[in-house]
Amino acid sequence: MPSIRPATVDDLPAVADIYRYYVENSVATFDLEPLSVAQWEAKLGRIRDAGRPFIVMEDDDSGAVLGYAYLGVYRGKAGWAHTAEDSIYLRPESAGRGLGRVLLQGLLDATDRSVTHNVMAVISDEVAASVALHRKVGFVEVGRTADVGRKFDRWLGAVYMQYAFTD
Repeated sequence: MPSIRPATVDDLPAVADIYRYYVENSVATFDLEPLSVAQWEAKLGRIRDAGRPFIVMEDDDSGAVLGYAYLGVYRGKAGWAHTAEDSIYLRPESAGRGLGRVLLQGLLDATDRSVTHNVMAVISDEVAASVALHRKVGFVEVGRTADVGRKFDRWLGAVYMQYAFTD
């Protein structure tokens, strides 16, 4: 069974590799260029400085990073400081085994409720599996927008989902 732990700088080449796959091969992210390991290091620092989790799922046998998740900035304005946006990605070969649910629940469990009151998910409307995953752990759909992103020469919509901590 895989384990979940806080990400370290040593995990970031694997994180960059996982994300690169989705940038280059899917509409799961609207990014058009993969992030460098140095950019991931800066992101890890910002997330830690904000008191938010950045976690990895590790295969207990091989030590390989199977996926990662973190809570990042939502909208970037001071009034939104207690709302975060989640990001979650698994190695493609790790998908479809229930690991996404474990990883996303692990992210929510690692969240300091004094720092984060709500988590938003902004999901490409073509990635039904991500919508279903978020719904399984308690996110609710709060809106949709059409044609707000463009990738691979086509317009993409977004599904907005919210998780509100109640404790």
